[in-house]
Amino acid sequence: MRAIVGHSDDVYVDDAIAEILSQCERDLAGECPKGGVLYSTKEYDAGRVLAAIERRWPGVPLVGASTAGEMSSRLGFREDSICLTLFAGADVEVRASKGENAVADLARALDDVVAGLGSGRPALCVLIAPATVSVSDVLRGLHSRLGERSCPIVGGLSGDHTLSRDTWQFFGSEALQDSLTVLALHGDFSVGVGVASGWFPIGARHTVTRSEGAAVYEIDGKPAIEMYQGFWNDRVTGNLGEFPLAVLDSQDPAKFVLRAAMVIDSDAGCVRFAGDVPQGAQVCLTEVVPDGLLSGTRESLREALGNFHGTQPEVALLFSCAARKWVLGTRAKEEMDQFLASIEELAQAKLPLAGFYAFGEISPLAATGAPVLHNETCVTVLVGR
Repeated sequence: MRAIVGHSDDVYVDDAIAEILSQCERDLAGECPKGGVLYSTKEYDAGRVLAAIERRWPGVPLVGASTAGEMSSRLGFREDSICLTLFAGADVEVRASKGENAVADLARALDDVVAGLGSGRPALCVLIAPATVSVSDVLRGLHSRLGERSCPIVGGLSGDHTLSRDTWQFFGSEALQDSLTVLALHGDFSVGVGVASGWFPIGARHTVTRSEGAAVYEIDGKPAIEMYQGFWNDRVTGNLGEFPLAVLDSQDPAKFVLRAAMVIDSDAGCVRFAGDVPQGAQVCLTEVVPDGLLSGTRESLREALGNFHGTQPEVALLFSCAARKWVLGTRAKEEMDQFLASIEELAQAKLPLAGFYAFGEISPLAATGAPVLHNETCVTVLVGR
């Protein structure tokens, strides 16, 4: 398998399209791609981009997302660009699938996704989902339906530069909303996944005693708002991105997923998070400093390398959280710079890399297992022989 990356931030969409196609054609050297993933700013006309790719490689399986930022081994970090990753080679087969109207009928959308993937067990599935659905329900449903054919499922929630839920999921030449799209890679590949954030649990463990989906009303029998404001005082006003909650894994409390605090809803009497927080879960408050956040990026790569049991990775896929970019501010470029430098140091190779800043990240919590939704986390995926 080969991975080819085209990336352009030209201000004119037609020039940006021409540039990414030229870059990919040059590296393909006449070979036809088997499939691809597209990440694009919402500032571009997604329909024009997708139509151009379809004209150049008719019928190529393609999924993708609008993003809060794009990144690659070609240009590093960009906020308003197009990044196209293509997979080629005689040893790889690619299938794409979609499920529409996920909010209205999630069960049917999931059935459509699995049916579209066909038979056989993929080596890896890349899932793009909207923030309009319960992603935890999506992941449980997809993992269950795949059954023995389940493989590592990674990906992210489509985003933009605001907290808008009006984002895009790409499938072939279509720009969709409220849809699930999946790209499945088939072949004899090794996959290594790493998950890290730089945030760490602090203080005592607490129990969520009342919650409904992403709304947490009580922790240890007391109002959740009181715990947040009692610990952080007046710091928990406005943007709560710096104060995620660690939800501990019931099987291994040393492992956890982060839930980004979105808003303190005084009228409803709850703290609202960017993902489900189950009633009965063990949780901790967390803390981070910018340098610690950047160390999480490196740790994500280190963990992925430790879980990669092949000879040599051929491509790195990166899914990082829009909240990490917002917390880093003007230092956001450093996350990508550090990651690229770490690949050369730790993997001792220059790998094609592509990724995006998402509204939530998807990966297994451990080296194997069911996929879960992460917030404020960096997920690294290595694929190769």
